[in-house]
Amino acid sequence: MAVMMPTLLVRYGELGLKSDSVRSRFEQALVQDIRRKHALVGVPCVITSPRGRVFVDSDDWRKSCEILSHTFGVVSFSPVTRVSSDFETLKQGIRAFAEPLVFEGATFAIRARRTGNHPYTSQSLGRDLGSVVFTSFIDKNLKVDLGEPDVEIFVEVREREAYLHSSRLPGPGGMPKGTQGKVLSIVESERGLASSWLLMKRGCNVQIATQNHDLAAPLTAWNPDLKVMDPEDNLFSLAWRKECSGLAFEWGITELDKRPAPKGDLPVFYPLVGMTSEEVHALIKRVNA
Repeated sequence: MAVMMPTLLVRYGELGLKSDSVRSRFEQALVQDIRRKHALVGVPCVITSPRGRVFVDSDDWRKSCEILSHTFGVVSFSPVTRVSSDFETLKQGIRAFAEPLVFEGATFAIRARRTGNHPYTSQSLGRDLGSVVFTSFIDKNLKVDLGEPDVEIFVEVREREAYLHSSRLPGPGGMPKGTQGKVLSIVESERGLASSWLLMKRGCNVQIATQNHDLAAPLTAWNPDLKVMDPEDNLFSLAWRKECSGLAFEWGITELDKRPAPKGDLPVFYPLVGMTSEEVHALIKRVNA
């Protein structure tokens, strides 16, 4: 019998604050990036995107989780079980979903929310499904705890479908790749990984100039199409030829005090200015994760 792979529900943050036209463009960029990354590792996927959410179905959901955790624009994602939003079907679904999660004496909570027209409210749905779980496993002596439960089950109803999940996995957040301009980032040390990553997180299409191409390797986990090149004496000229809209350096406030500021006809960015050495070190670890 074929094993059913869970659907991955993808949440984004800042995209939802944009106007409809901008949100649509950014959402398309996010979907294209997710699809491209799946194609590069040879994992077929189907992506759908109703407003405010993106759903990913693939043949290897663990690989999809790895991809989503390294995709800018993704705030969080969850492996979900899909069922009909019909209440009787939901009751059956919540029983099956809760069974492997609850244990003797466990406290639990149902977090329900819905959009669309249904014969129940979010509050009544949470209450009624909680009652289903409680009575279905009466022998386990479960207790409801809406504060800090041992088991938390989320139910999200959208039109004809409902999605059940019990965990949220973090993404990097930020904006999807390519929604902002192209920037040439100068990488001289691991600090350059951190500064480049921050630019990527803001949606910039980052290209790397470095004398040590291996140094930039960790960034390919975030952008498999990353372009890496050797630096030149005139970095502004190089940036122009690569059609970049700006230059970025890894310098912090201390380096800026010691080095002459680059002069040219493009904007220059210093993403690490204002960050402490501890914050930069933590960010480098994040890039390498």
